[in-house]
Amino acid sequence: MEKKCPLCGGIMIKGRTKQAGYARYFWKEPWRKGLSRLGGGVYPYPWLCLSCGAVIPYVEERELEKINKEYERAKLQGFRN
Repeated sequence: MEKKCPLCGGIMIKGRTKQAGYARYFWKEPWRKGLSRLGGGVYPYPWLCLSCGAVIPYVEERELEKINKEYERAKLQGFRN
């Protein structure tokens, strides 16, 4: 699978793993409270641009859908960001 770099339009290739070495990025859902904040997080895959050398983390589509549903549910319950 290939992506186009949003910075220069070059070809991007996907990293081998999302949790190895220094390529590990994370993002915590701001609407989680209490003990539910301890677990989870989102671990995107790093993609490397072969033209400009940028490393950009991307979340897989199914993970993005899950986050979107969780956010919409939290928004209906009164979460304020």
